[in-house]
Amino acid sequence: MSELEPRADEPAGRSVVFSALRRSWMWIAVASIVVGVAAYEVSLFTPERYEAESTVVLASTQPFSALGDQQGGGDPERFLANQVAVATSTDVLTAAIAADGVGATEEQLRDAVTVAPSTASDAFTVTATGTTGAQAAARANAVVAAYQAEVLRRVTDAAALATQNNADATRNAAQAAGAGAPAGDADAAAAVRNANSEGALQAGQIAIRAAAYGDNVTSVDAAVAPTSPTEPKPWRNAFIGFVLAALIASAVAIWRRGRSREDVEGLVRGSGVPLLGVVPVTGRRDQPVAEALAPLVSLRYLAAGRPKGPVLVTGLQSGDATAEVSLALAAAAARDGRSVLVLAPAEDEAGLVHASGLPVAPAPLTARAAGGSLPPGALAPVPALSHLPGRASLGVLDAALLHGDSLEEVLAGLSAQHDLVVVAAGPLARSPRAFAVLGASATSVAVVRSDRPAAQLSASWDELQDRLSVAGRTLDGVVVTQKGRKARAPRSGGGSSSAAGAPAGEGPAPAAGRPLPAAPRPASAPAPAKAAQGAATPQGTGGSAGLAPAEPRKS
Repeated sequence: MSELEPRADEPAGRSVVFSALRRSWMWIAVASIVVGVAAYEVSLFTPERYEAESTVVLASTQPFSALGDQQGGGDPERFLANQVAVATSTDVLTAAIAADGVGATEEQLRDAVTVAPSTASDAFTVTATGTTGAQAAARANAVVAAYQAEVLRRVTDAAALATQNNADATRNAAQAAGAGAPAGDADAAAAVRNANSEGALQAGQIAIRAAAYGDNVTSVDAAVAPTSPTEPKPWRNAFIGFVLAALIASAVAIWRRGRSREDVEGLVRGSGVPLLGVVPVTGRRDQPVAEALAPLVSLRYLAAGRPKGPVLVTGLQSGDATAEVSLALAAAAARDGRSVLVLAPAEDEAGLVHASGLPVAPAPLTARAAGGSLPPGALAPVPALSHLPGRASLGVLDAALLHGDSLEEVLAGLSAQHDLVVVAAGPLARSPRAFAVLGASATSVAVVRSDRPAAQLSASWDELQDRLSVAGRTLDGVVVTQKGRKARAPRSGGGSSSAAGAPAGEGPAPAAGRPLPAAPRPASAPAPAKAAQGAATPQGTGGSAGLAPAEPRKS
């Protein structure tokens, strides 16, 4: 089971489904109430409809046979289906509309009448609707009476046809018996008499069978006029509408689980990894960088008592805005007047360079930086953070350095020269460069996009944990990113700037144009001005100001 899936011993509140329903309970309730009230109101405008039914029990489940050659054969269920078809035939409905109280045309009666087989194989039910109870009962009884008359007519016609055929056969037999015989032949006369006698007997049997079959109805449970309408029923319809709306709204809320910031935060908290905060990202160079104040403060608490070292910012998947989060951490520290260095492994620096506002990437840092002396142009100032009191620089780690033995020494030296060093790397589970930086990092932070589906997030989380297990490390925290609204560009002048972006994490964002207060400093160490910082920084300190720019390489 993934660490991001709810565990059996966790409280119910950590269930993603329960969390989605709990968070959406208000609009689920509102939707249910609105639909229920609408169903009730619409029912009041629905015309009243009464329903009556009559049950017909058949005497035989076999069709009428005038000659008696089909008795005991045939399928009873098929015969019953044929009788249902007869009851709704045009001949039956045409005869039924002439009855008193029906008050409908043939098409109207066809729409108002339903004939269905009963649970027994020898009965069917006629259900009719009407605007009044008397009309509904009259329609049902009229259809039953017309059905009986139609069956009787068909039996009578079949018996008459059989009788006519028998008479013709008898006459032909008598003529054949006397043909060619001399007048007064006793044998011929006897044969004619026998043929006529058999014909008369057969005709009598046909009449007896027709009379016994009749309309083939044993009993009829006549329809009774109902006293209350079947439709509308406002309270029933309101309840059904309420329940259906609640089910649909709940299904939508559950379907959308894992696609909101709250769902992702709930999954992260369920894994036991600290949630450092939320950072809004825009992905636009013309927008100011957000300040990850809450995640930065959380990192300070996590790093208490640990040796100073770089912070690795990695993602679960490509496109998780690790560059934006790294710059947001740098912005929060630079707002406090601190010296910040943001690094990126070679071949992964394009996103960071783009987000920082640099036209090209600086020359990469190599193993020669292990001695603490940086070549000119190795670090470049971050234009996107130039309006802040602190000093923010950007550098690129050479590919050979990443896979050599000097990486830890270089990062340790840079960490000693800066208040904060952040390494923005690709997904740890898929980037060997990020995996190489992991071993030299003091703190590791994963970035999770708030719009990642829960299933996708869970699979990526498992891959990340596998890589951490191989390295013998654990994840120190998670930062969730969400798409932020477009912000106004900072205004320059007066030594003060507008807010570079809303501080991410907990609490409301400060108003535009009002800088965040810097952290208090001891009286013996006043915060130097930005220009003085740049002028007083020697090359060996690792700062970017005062260094002669070298030929940068394109990202």
